[in-house]
Amino acid sequence: MGFGDRVRFAIEHLAARLLFGALGRMPAALGRPLGRALGRGVGLLRPRQSRVGVANWTAAFPGTSPEEARRRVGGVWAHFGEWFWEYARLGRSSPADYADAIALTGLEGLRDSVKKGKGVLLFTGHLGNWEYATPFMSLDGMPLAMIARRAKNPSVNDFITRVRERFGARVFMHKNAARESLRWLREGKVLGLLFDQRITDGAIAVPFFGRPALTTGLPALLALRLGCAVHPMRSWREGEKIRVDIEPAMEVPAGGPTPENMFELTRRMTERVEAWVRAAPDQWLWIHNRWKP
Repeated sequence: MGFGDRVRFAIEHLAARLLFGALGRMPAALGRPLGRALGRGVGLLRPRQSRVGVANWTAAFPGTSPEEARRRVGGVWAHFGEWFWEYARLGRSSPADYADAIALTGLEGLRDSVKKGKGVLLFTGHLGNWEYATPFMSLDGMPLAMIARRAKNPSVNDFITRVRERFGARVFMHKNAARESLRWLREGKVLGLLFDQRITDGAIAVPFFGRPALTTGLPALLALRLGCAVHPMRSWREGEKIRVDIEPAMEVPAGGPTPENMFELTRRMTERVEAWVRAAPDQWLWIHNRWKP
């Protein structure tokens, strides 16, 4: 790392800490609208990503006019600005704050799967506020780890990891996730991961909104090899409340990690994500180039 990179990373880290600190102190009456305004502002500064979002939206919902698609993508930017304010609050919230901020259902089914001792895969997508479920389950005593992508800035990455691990969860970085995930699941614990981004290494192309989308095959490989339970977890915002529903365990194909079984389980998991996105399309990451070959 050169001197210029070190200086840039230090400035980015300081800016992130200051922004997180300022937003995290704001009450909802100020933080939510400001977060949404900031999100829309970022969208104006990122026209290329906005164009990706418009193209993705119109492909997923044929017949949508360009004007309507642009309006909806503007709403997506606003949603993630509000998400950013909520995320900033994570670093300052007390356990009691979560009782007011989140409504979580399906925890009993997850507990039952944990009791079987074979490990549990818990997958979700960039919907609602997926980050809020982690501390809630950790405070409940759930042995939870998550797979995350490493931020380019090491200091920012460490800061984000500390926020995520604040209430007891573990974070496995994506590049080293396979071995750590295998060990974690063999110990009978819960592994959470985001399942809706484009992946090239070990990817499986499955239908998503009627088009092939490169999708990680790691969850299917782990589930089919270890026999662990696979629970979908949906998150969505309803007014000022974050709702999280841990759905019943999915049926896992018998016969181990064959190519056919890998494809089928990955397809079923992607099908669940699509259903969630259709139910709350303004809360998903359309600005991500999900269908890039």
